[in-house]
Amino acid sequence: MADVYSVEAGSILQNRAFSVPQGAALEVKEINGSIFESIRAKLVHIAGDTVCFLDGKEGRLSEISYAGETQLTIPATAFLEKERFDFYDLIYIIHRLRDKDGCEWDKAQTHESIRSNAVEEALELVEAINHKDIPNMLEETGDVLLQGAFHAVIAEDNGEYDVYDVLSSMCKKLIFRHPHVFGTVKATNAEEALAAWEAAKMKEKKQKNVTERMTHIAGSLPQTMRAAKVQKYAATVGFDFPNAEESAKKVTEELSEFLAADEENKEMEGGDLLFAAINTLRLKGVNPEMALLRSVEKFIHRFSRIEEKVTASGGKMQDLDLAALDAIYEEVKREE
Repeated sequence: MADVYSVEAGSILQNRAFSVPQGAALEVKEINGSIFESIRAKLVHIAGDTVCFLDGKEGRLSEISYAGETQLTIPATAFLEKERFDFYDLIYIIHRLRDKDGCEWDKAQTHESIRSNAVEEALELVEAINHKDIPNMLEETGDVLLQGAFHAVIAEDNGEYDVYDVLSSMCKKLIFRHPHVFGTVKATNAEEALAAWEAAKMKEKKQKNVTERMTHIAGSLPQTMRAAKVQKYAATVGFDFPNAEESAKKVTEELSEFLAADEENKEMEGGDLLFAAINTLRLKGVNPEMALLRSVEKFIHRFSRIEEKVTASGGKMQDLDLAALDAIYEEVKREE
């Protein structure tokens, strides 16, 4: 006899996250007319439009109607026939892929061999967000989730940790870093909430001062992001320009120093110029990494239009001088 997972209808509605153990039938008890439609909608979302039994009467979830019944049962579904899956199905699939008779590529992977995928997938999600491409965001969110799940399964195979350790650690961290939600700290706006988070984070990591916070920023981050975080931490103790306009004066100063720099110092002065520009963007509330990404994408688009126009006229890019190319560039800008 198949396992049966029995739960009260009200509990399903109260729990935002809900899943049924693999291979078990779902039994929903204490249904009443006031919650029937809500229960049915949630079950369709969890299990798909599957066959069910309402007090013994068979029908599809989307087609059944309420007539005083109190119990609904969804039989266990073979794994490959499921319409809807949950997080633990994902973990099962990755384990299955790494079984002895699984996929040779998946079995061969290590933390090191797939580490760059996490960066790539995260950036693809960022791109989908930038384009407000919801279908692609859904797919890329899944790809990012897959990377974390894959590392958890590899770690379990290595005897390092497993997905339950990962989830427990993450949940504990979220609870600890939100004392204004789960504790007694008060935060009435986003700024106070962020301050509570940062204070809890320092306590958790036993960081005694701002320098320790800076040195714990990952060096593998894009350096625009790392610079902005360093500047943000410095600002928490008042070491910051009062506004973007004052910061912009530093950009002008650093630009002059860069242009005057000799061969030995030009890289350092170039870094100072970038650091000052990032600080100015930060003070204006602009994420420098996203700003640069959008500017690069914009430039590529405009450059492609210039090439198209030059080619359509029978010319070649290299045969035109800068003034002619710049005139076409301005034309492209006006068309936008």
